Amino acid sequence: MSTTDYTQKIEDWFGKRLSKKDIQIWGGEIEENILQKFISKWDFSNMPFTILETITEIIIEKKVDFSKIPSDQIERIRIFGQGGDLDIRRDANLFRWRYVGLNNPPKDSEGKNFWEEEKNSNKKFFVEEKEALLWGKYDSKKNLRQEDRVAKAKLSYPVQGNPKFAKIRYKTLSEQGVISFVWFLEIK
Repeated sequence: MSTTDYTQKIEDWFGKRLSKKDIQIWGGEIEENILQKFISKWDFSNMPFTILETITEIIIEKKVDFSKIPSDQIERIRIFGQGGDLDIRRDANLFRWRYVGLNNPPKDSEGKNFWEEEKNSNKKFFVEEKEALLWGKYDSKKNLRQEDRVAKAKLSYPVQGNPKFAKIRYKTLSEQGVISFVWFLEIK
């Protein structure tokens, strides 16, 4: 079997390989005082899900209005869907962000394009789509989700109906067996 045939066989087993022409990967950092402005510039087409972690709670919903939450209260934001996955995390008085997806980031996002670094320009990632159960089993008698391991945490997911368990669907992008990026797709 030739090297080309072997590579094709692996691609058939593990899925399509993505390179710089297939996907946007960006990252950077922003100051706390411009978080709201930074978020408002993004096109969240086909990215309806949000995980918002503040100093007091975690909210998992569709279409969260960030403008009503002071930046100094935010610890982490993850906005995702079929269009992409924007992950923003606090680091002291800065926020570090990373985007993986199909949409282009705003022109003035001051981020770095992963593919423009010489060491990354020819990388190819294997893509696998996966699902994982989220915490909390639905209790119809109490009309809520509960999980002993998270005490009284409010486990509310933006899913239709009240399935027994909620799931998150995601893609992993890996290179040589090591996961480099995770792209959340949906909660169902």
